[in-house]
Amino acid sequence: MSINFSGGHVQQYGDVGSCGQYWQNVESNRSNNTWYQNTTGRPIQLGVALLKERWLQIGSSTSNYVQVVSTGGDPSEAMNGCFVPVNHYWRTNGKRTWSEFR
Repeated sequence: MSINFSGGHVQQYGDVGSCGQYWQNVESNRSNNTWYQNTTGRPIQLGVALLKERWLQIGSSTSNYVQVVSTGGDPSEAMNGCFVPVNHYWRTNGKRTWSEFR
């Protein structure tokens, strides 16, 4: 499987589990309002459930990002599954649970 990112970057994936990536519960290692950088050498996927009136941001730097998820008055119980390209950053201001496919 391949994923095409803006700017023409293409990331190739093998079957789930065959490329050494797997879902990890990282909730205890992640804090709200803290930027994290994907230094794994391949895209990762976030699985974040958010509290009400919160957001998730991803970008190529901590000053160049987009808000990819934003909740209203109700918490987001469903997984907000966003991809983070290599060397990109992400943060949230209100996690309920947090897992990463890395």
